Amino acid sequence: MKNLSYTTRIIFLALFLRVTDGFAEPPKLIPPLTITPLDKEISRPTSKVEIRGLIKPLREATLSTNRIAKIAHINFKEGDSFKKDEKLVQFDCLQQRAEEKAMEAEASAKELILKNNQDLSQFNAVGSLELEVSKAQYDKAMADLNVLKIRNWECTIKAPWDGRVTEVKAHKFEVIEPGREIMKILDDSSLEIEMIVPSKWLVWIQPGINCPVIIDETGKSYESYITRIGARVDPVSQTIRIFASFKGDASDVLAGMSGKVIFDLPDN
Repeated sequence: MKNLSYTTRIIFLALFLRVTDGFAEPPKLIPPLTITPLDKEISRPTSKVEIRGLIKPLREATLSTNRIAKIAHINFKEGDSFKKDEKLVQFDCLQQRAEEKAMEAEASAKELILKNNQDLSQFNAVGSLELEVSKAQYDKAMADLNVLKIRNWECTIKAPWDGRVTEVKAHKFEVIEPGREIMKILDDSSLEIEMIVPSKWLVWIQPGINCPVIIDETGKSYESYITRIGARVDPVSQTIRIFASFKGDASDVLAGMSGKVIFDLPDN
């Protein structure tokens, strides 16, 4: 290299710089800054959680009587539907009806005596004591008659609302003692979903939140929403009960069914 002339050295240097120029790193470009408008909501990531839910009726009742009575008719069987005020159970009350008729006659007689004494009192033809006694006798007869009417009204058990029979626990011609269960009914038009969830959900769970439910027995998915939240947290399990109602048609869902309710759980 020492023997090369000055001109040759310059040529070699120029060629070297031209070759190595292609291996140089290109300049890095800085991407433009993206600014999110303040009036746009930033979406929060969520994860789906499945909770077991039990279908329960809002209204159900166990029918019984507070008197000793013989069953004359049971008009509905298990699974039957009924309308409000339809006669579900009828008792044999022939003796009670006869007693009511007799008391009606006695009350009418007491009323005639009272009216007669009131007319005589205008002419001072009857004493005030006799007038008051006749009035008290009439009042007592009417009170006894009302008692019998109330008892006879209980000779029929009417449906308190539309619903279905879930169980029949007595039979025709049986004599029922007070308090014995005769029939169980429920309102199948007002079902709800009961769930038990962690109490820490109270920071975000509230009525109105949508939560689809998949019923095991039908295999279908139904839209539902939270309607109310329990009033007490279980201090041992740290859980709370919540309830949801169906949004659309759920006529094929029966009380006692269960399924999984899906929630979008916010990530903290």
